[in-house]
Amino acid sequence: MKKRGLPFRYFSSQFLILMLVAFVANFTYISTSILFALFAKKIGLNITETGIVISALTLGALIGGPIWGKFVDRTGKRKMTILISMIGQGVFCLITPFISGFFPLLIVRFGFGWFWVAQTPIVNEIIIKKRNIEARNRELSWINIVRGVSYSIAMLVSGYLSDFDPTWNFYLAGFVSLAIIYPILLLKKVDGLRNQEKDLIIDNRWILKWKNFLFYLPIFLRSTAVNGLSFFIPLFWKEKGLSAAFIGMVLGVSNLIQLMFFPIVGKTCSRKMKNIPSIILFGYTLTIIPFIVAPFLYRGILVFVPQSVLSISWVFFYIATTLLLGEIAPLSQRTEALGWMETAFNLGGTIGPITFSYILAGSNNNYPLSFLSFSLVVFLALIIFSSYERKYHHR
Repeated sequence: MKKRGLPFRYFSSQFLILMLVAFVANFTYISTSILFALFAKKIGLNITETGIVISALTLGALIGGPIWGKFVDRTGKRKMTILISMIGQGVFCLITPFISGFFPLLIVRFGFGWFWVAQTPIVNEIIIKKRNIEARNRELSWINIVRGVSYSIAMLVSGYLSDFDPTWNFYLAGFVSLAIIYPILLLKKVDGLRNQEKDLIIDNRWILKWKNFLFYLPIFLRSTAVNGLSFFIPLFWKEKGLSAAFIGMVLGVSNLIQLMFFPIVGKTCSRKMKNIPSIILFGYTLTIIPFIVAPFLYRGILVFVPQSVLSISWVFFYIATTLLLGEIAPLSQRTEALGWMETAFNLGGTIGPITFSYILAGSNNNYPLSFLSFSLVVFLALIIFSSYERKYHHR
């Protein structure tokens, strides 16, 4: 029985382990990736090389997402896959500081992305399979609160470490990832084949349907724009005289603002499931704002505004999108469908930094022009999802 009281007493020990996995995985990714441009600058990479190496991580995640998802849907081995994911990302973090040169670093970051992405669709799938809508939305909200807390802590820590020596971020992330092997081994009742329930079959053509293309395309476009902004705005702030420690604090504190919105959005979705597409549209709309204001708000407390709005937009977008996907995807292929969502995220993460770096280099480091041009990409995503909503979900 669940007990009222402190938040963590409200959940089972199994869900607490999943929260730990989500926390560590996000900490590892954020602490080694968001300020990666500062590490790349330290070892001598130029702007274009930096964008390509950043994209190598998301390319690995892009390819790995649906493959890991399909593997889990076919074998049901969720615990083993989570374990492989954490060990793999930990090892690749630990070897990164010893790598020199553009191409070797490209391979290492690709490998990190390949292993890192495996745990995310599995954790989400375990949650959204719950029959109880209220419990499902509550746990999905809390798992993302934990990810948000992890983001903030990672940014604060990596910001200070980057001022000292950026390579320490990789050592810390690697050891933290390997430290949770034992708790993962305690997971129970997470394995098993969903497609054996109710004689469900697998539709290999599901992902090829036009309506699914219209669902995933806006996710990709939003990710392209957000990754372009997120990975290069630290360099923009650095050029404006902000220290790495202060940049880390801005990103970390801004992210904390989103935490109060996760339970609100989760509860709203559970009360009126038909409003989920409207919540997604609101998330897309909010995402446009940071691109417009970021070039002008970089002094004093105003620097917190664009990142705070971007963080809040993520809550509305991600929670509602995950829940909608859980409704439209076949039960036997939910992990694969969530893996394709990670692929859409990471395809944008691959193309976004490269495209942004070329626009930046071609405009003689004109950050305002680059930010504003990427706002059009988010606007296009909003239009496409609006079309999808009207055609397939309008009541």
